[in-house]
Amino acid sequence: MADENTNGENSAGSSNAQDREPATTQDPEQIERRRVTKAIRRARAKAVQRANVELKNERKAEREKQISERREQKLRESGMNGTGVTGMFEYGYRKHDYGPDELVTDAHGNPITVAQAMLTSLQAAQTKTSTPHLAFYSPRIPGNTGSAIRLCAVTGTILHLIEPLGFNLKDTKLRRAGLDYHDMAHVVIHPDFDEMADSMPNSRIIAFTAHATKLYTDIDYRPDDILLFGPEPGDIPDPLDIMFGPRVAEQVRLPMRPSMRSLNLTNTASIAIYEAWRQLGFQGGK
Repeated sequence: MADENTNGENSAGSSNAQDREPATTQDPEQIERRRVTKAIRRARAKAVQRANVELKNERKAEREKQISERREQKLRESGMNGTGVTGMFEYGYRKHDYGPDELVTDAHGNPITVAQAMLTSLQAAQTKTSTPHLAFYSPRIPGNTGSAIRLCAVTGTILHLIEPLGFNLKDTKLRRAGLDYHDMAHVVIHPDFDEMADSMPNSRIIAFTAHATKLYTDIDYRPDDILLFGPEPGDIPDPLDIMFGPRVAEQVRLPMRPSMRSLNLTNTASIAIYEAWRQLGFQGGK
């Protein structure tokens, strides 16, 4: 019986083994053909993708060319030669991809240099304002000057930058302030302090310095005043020969808690400008 069972099991096992299909070995040539086919498909897909990108770039370049040609045509029709603008608009256009010699665009969206956007000394002196003028002597930090330019644009103030400057006016930190043509039209650059003072001989220069004893609120401000600020604290000391020189009418300061660091330059200028504008009834504002 045991032998019969054993024989039965053996015959059943052999029968099951015969039912199972033997493992098939894949042909190496077939494997290689599949690999090559997949590689060809991937290469074709990448080629199509590159072609689509190139076509998109070509269309974009063509659109930009057409836009540029239309702008040039408008300039020719309006009698402008591309070196300046004939008037100010409320809002200018802003870009994100500035060229090496561009900082702002004019009221028509055309790139212009900083010098073309700014005022001359004579224009700054002849411009009537509702607030005193603001002057930075040798500013060092571009972000502060960028904020001051926006401050002057929104208050109607003119910003006088007295060289040497501690940065290039094409600095990216100035661009981050979102400056446009309308903002830069409130700026004038002077080669030195005397040139600024000579350009506005009838103006009263009021120096803001920590060495003063009079508070800034003790002054009755006038629209033709010039509020003078020295460079940011750092390697350059406060130019006392200028701040307390014969061409400065008053020295004032902002009150602060003792043993505290000084305020940011543009924050201090903002406090001063708005106090003067408040005294003058916020003329021109709303």
